[in-house]
Amino acid sequence: MNLAVFISGTGTNLKALIEAQKDKFFTSQIKAIVSNKEAKGLEFARLNHIAYLVSKDDDEILEFLKDYKIDLIVLAGYLPRISKKLINTYKIINIHPSLLPKYGGKGFYGRHVHEAVFENKEKTSGVTIHYVNENLDDGAIILQKKVDISGCKSVDDLADAILKIEHLSLKEVIKKLEVEN
Repeated sequence: MNLAVFISGTGTNLKALIEAQKDKFFTSQIKAIVSNKEAKGLEFARLNHIAYLVSKDDDEILEFLKDYKIDLIVLAGYLPRISKKLINTYKIINIHPSLLPKYGGKGFYGRHVHEAVFENKEKTSGVTIHYVNENLDDGAIILQKKVDISGCKSVDDLADAILKIEHLSLKEVIKKLEVEN
């Protein structure tokens, strides 16, 4: 599959996917990266000579993706809401740092999720990878992995524990989707 990875921040999940591609963990190729802003994670695109676009304009994004014959969009820390136009054109998956439906929806992204989980003294959390539909964090779940977080002493501990599982889970889902397609 030809992948486009959408990011908004540091790009650690993008980096994990690039490493998995180099290690031949899956056969898919990251052909394009899209960011809604000049994000730190774009450095991975530059270092690995992967085409990228910084844009918030759906038509510009669609035109860019067409050139790379994209089969799947992977949202890896991409914050803007995905438009109906993109949803109707591409198969899209998202990685979310909780066990959906808990801690999903408006306002629940990145550190905000971890803060809510920590404040509520949850004993487990995890990661969910799901298909994207028009409703925020509501698409069909592809994979969920639980993490025992009872030993986490801070929000940072919790975030670190979840991030490790995110990197592993995302590459596993790409491999799984290759088999299904």
